[in-house]
Amino acid sequence: MITFPLALLLATAGPVFAGPSPAAPAAAPAVAASTSTALHLGASTQTVSSIYTGDRVRDPFLPATMGAKSARRADDAKTEGPEVVDIHGMTLRGILKDTKIDYALFSAEAGGSYLLRGGRLYNERNKPVPGITGVIKMKQKTVELITAEKDVQVFRLGEDDKEKEKP
Repeated sequence: MITFPLALLLATAGPVFAGPSPAAPAAAPAVAASTSTALHLGASTQTVSSIYTGDRVRDPFLPATMGAKSARRADDAKTEGPEVVDIHGMTLRGILKDTKIDYALFSAEAGGSYLLRGGRLYNERNKPVPGITGVIKMKQKTVELITAEKDVQVFRLGEDDKEKEKP
């Protein structure tokens, strides 16, 4: 006796629980189309070059009065022959430690940047400087640059102990 009223109740309420009506799928694409149109209207007009400006940054080892990097490259193109580097006119700017290899950063009086890695000195274009090698001693915080004529210049990172003792 209870099953009959329950069956009658489910039969009359069946279309409500059956799912969406046949008219509902036609309305869904209209909503999706209006949503995609709204997404296209708010699209960004920025480009990669407007977001990434790293290519326009000056060399941090150069004084601010030196000017653009491209002007110095034009001057380098005019000079002929091998690059002449004075190791006595260089300044040690930093020592970096990687998992496999150590690096030393130098700046020259003339305005160039140099990198010592793997015992070789490289210029700012990542070309090896002929005749100059070097050794990085990480524990002592020193770097030695050696020319082809066996001229050695020792650079120390940070303050010397003698300078610390002076009042």
